[in-house]
Amino acid sequence: MKNTLMDSHNRYQRKLRVGFLTAICLFIGGIAFSISKLAAAPDAGHLIADKTVKGLILSPEKKPIPGAVITVKDTTTGTVADINGVFTMDLQYFKEENVILKISMVDYESTEVVVRTNKLPKDLGKITLQKETD
Repeated sequence: MKNTLMDSHNRYQRKLRVGFLTAICLFIGGIAFSISKLAAAPDAGHLIADKTVKGLILSPEKKPIPGAVITVKDTTTGTVADINGVFTMDLQYFKEENVILKISMVDYESTEVVVRTNKLPKDLGKITLQKETD
């Protein structure tokens, strides 16, 4: 009985030491990780600026036009106006000084809007599309 009690006590102490060493390792690892994250913080020059443009597409009756297509002219980059006629587009990858947005919708005349990329973010406000004439 004495040996089993002693063995049980020794196993308990061993588990306690392993648990204590594990806690110390995790604590030191956490500190090291925190310090490395602080040291790896990006410079202000590497932060990406908000280069978005947004607007509201309206009909001549001042009603939103959901589904209007907004593309950067001569590219495949584009977006679609939501159910409220609102669109947002990220232009961060365009290095040109001016970008032309082409706005179109079935039964409406297409229109183009020039956006200066060095003046972003920008709200273009309300853009009214005119009905096509036959």
